[in-house]
Amino acid sequence: MSHMAKILAVCSVALAALLGPASAQDSYPSRTIRLIVGFTPGGGVDTVARLFADKMTGILGQPIVVVNQGGAAGGIAGKRVSTEEPDGYTLLVNSNSMVIYSLMNPKAGLMVERDLYAVASAAPQAVVIVAAPDVKANSLKELVDLSKAKPLSYGTPGAGSVPHLVIEQLAASLPGVQMQNVPFQGAAPALTATMANQVDMASTTLPPAVALVTGGKVKGIAVTSATRVAALPDIPTTKESGFPDIVATAWTAFFVPPKTPKAVVDKLEAAILQVAAMPDIREKLVALGFEPTAEPGAKFRAEMSAEIKTFSAVLEKANLIQH
Repeated sequence: MSHMAKILAVCSVALAALLGPASAQDSYPSRTIRLIVGFTPGGGVDTVARLFADKMTGILGQPIVVVNQGGAAGGIAGKRVSTEEPDGYTLLVNSNSMVIYSLMNPKAGLMVERDLYAVASAAPQAVVIVAAPDVKANSLKELVDLSKAKPLSYGTPGAGSVPHLVIEQLAASLPGVQMQNVPFQGAAPALTATMANQVDMASTTLPPAVALVTGGKVKGIAVTSATRVAALPDIPTTKESGFPDIVATAWTAFFVPPKTPKAVVDKLEAAILQVAAMPDIREKLVALGFEPTAEPGAKFRAEMSAEIKTFSAVLEKANLIQH
């Protein structure tokens, strides 16, 4: 080999080393992407995941499939994704219920800020409190009064979920209230049990409850948003019902494993925000009971960090942390 050929060969190897990783990231995605949803099908987080998966498939040019893995208020799916390859082909779609669960159960080994990287958030949801058809209460005050006379059971999407914390906060602020949580693996089974009078009431995110409330299958009692929601305009807020401190929303966020390349994260974030801005998606979200807003990763990560501090204090005060 001539001297010049040797120089060219060395330069080619060096250039390949420099361009290899970038080229791999530039070609992302080149195969199917999985969205691991932390709850069973039919709930609010699942609804968002499926709406976004459909549109992101077109934007990114590869199939995006939704895989449900319920349990532990989203914690099981969170733990699973935290150990996946950081290559952008496995995302987690979850809510702040996962954050609460991880704070309540430190021995579960999931620290959200350490073990997952938030890409973006979208479509916050209010919590709705509904009553079973046979329950003799049509307002939040009547439910509270009834629970002072006899214990009431309430279904939630899991111990440590935002809907669970809403009722815990309500009960803790009122002497004599007797409400017992019955955790399910998602909002849909909790609402099904309420509809069948197997539990007295349910606290879930709002979207999976809309059709049941408007269809008269369960009784809409109150929503926890600051103002009434367009999907259920006749249902009062908790503030209107006389409980101004009970205001809460559940976000839906997309996460990847730590150390996922920035170029991949940026591409995913851009796709998520592009979907969130689509007029038809915004219209669907409003009709289903979501707020049609989204936040980029940097802003959302800062807000989640502050939320973790707030949740920690609330859980400590309510003695809900499993030490």
